[in-house]
This record gives sequence, structure tokens and C-alpha cells, in this order.
Amino acid sequence: MGEPVLLEVRERRGPFGRAVKWTFLGFQVAMCLLLLGTCAVVTPFLANPDVEVAAGAGLFGVMATGLLWLAWPLGTVLLGLLVLLTRGRKRLIAPPPPP
Repeated sequence: MGEPVLLEVRERRGPFGRAVKWTFLGFQVAMCLLLLGTCAVVTPFLANPDVEVAAGAGLFGVMATGLLWLAWPLGTVLLGLLVLLTRGRKRLIAPPPPP
């Protein structure tokens, strides 16, 4: 007879791990909404007949978008590492006996 077959399973995340995972997902949604919201807020001002208002709106839009493009990857990497580190432990268990 050969070696017994073992199943590889993961334990459930703990409360802190679940909180970290939901924070990660919330961060992704928030970054999408902030990026789209910046575009939605700035666009009407870009068509303003006053050149200074249009230029100011353009500069604000560029700065806000640049800040979001900087924060999004950094936050994703940091929170992603925490999500990976808070996973449940890997266990090897024997399969249930056949009926």
C-alpha cells in the first residue's frame, strides 16, 4: 500500500485578518470612487469661460489625480502584504473515510 493521501486546507481568518481584508477591499473601492469623483468635480470647471478658473481647475485635477496615483499603489502593496500575512494557517488532514 502507498502513502495515505492528505488534503491541504486553510483555516479561517481570525477577526483581525477579516478586518484587514475588508479594509483592503474598502480601500480599493474608495480609490476608484475618489478618482472618478475628481474627474466629475473638475470637468464642469474646465469649460468655464474664465481662463484662470479653468486653469486652476486643471491644476487641481492634475494634483489630485497624481496624489491618488501615488497613494493607490502604495496602499495596495501595504494592505496586500497584511492580507497575505493574516491568512489562516495551512493544515494537512487525512481525507474522510469512504462510506
